Order: sequence, then structure tokens, then C-alpha cells
Amino acid sequence: MSIDASGAFADTMVYAKWKGINYSRQYAIPSNPRTANQLYIRDYFTTAVAAWQAEDQATKDAWNQAASGKPPSGFNLYVGEYVSYRMANGGAMPPSPFMPS
Repeated sequence: MSIDASGAFADTMVYAKWKGINYSRQYAIPSNPRTANQLYIRDYFTTAVAAWQAEDQATKDAWNQAASGKPPSGFNLYVGEYVSYRMANGGAMPPSPFMPS
């Protein structure tokens, strides 16, 4: 492909660029099997976001400090640790406030 193009064309082809290389592929609708495990994990993420929003500013500041100098933000670190906690503890909610270790 010698031109820059991106996006879908008539739901048949998708044009994009990856690492500076133009490519095209057939348009595909991703599957969404909605397995029990997938639904649990989605619930964990939904609950983690709601928990972050309910935390006080001091707790958010602690997570932002824990993430300083690292690629993830305090929010992303919090959500990741929250989900990991639930997965490791049979789905149990972490204590509130949920502080970085």
C-alpha cells in the first residue's frame, strides 16, 4: 500500500498504520462470549472505578504518590491493585480506605 489511509471502508476492509507501516485487513466484528469469568472481571473493574471515585482526596494522593515516576497513573495503579486483590481473595472487597502497600 503506498498511500496513507486509516479507518473502515464499507464494513469490508480496515486500513491502518503500525510502527510506520501501512496495512489493510478484513473488517471483523470482535466476539463477546460473555463467559462467567469475563463477567466477574468486568464487575471487578466497574467496582474498582466506583471505589476510586468514592475514596477521599488523601487516599487518592497516596496512590498518586505511589505511582509517581512510573508509567501508570495513581488511578490505574489503584484499579489494577483493587482487581488483583479481589482475584486473590475470592472476590472479597478490599478494606476501605484501600491504601497502596
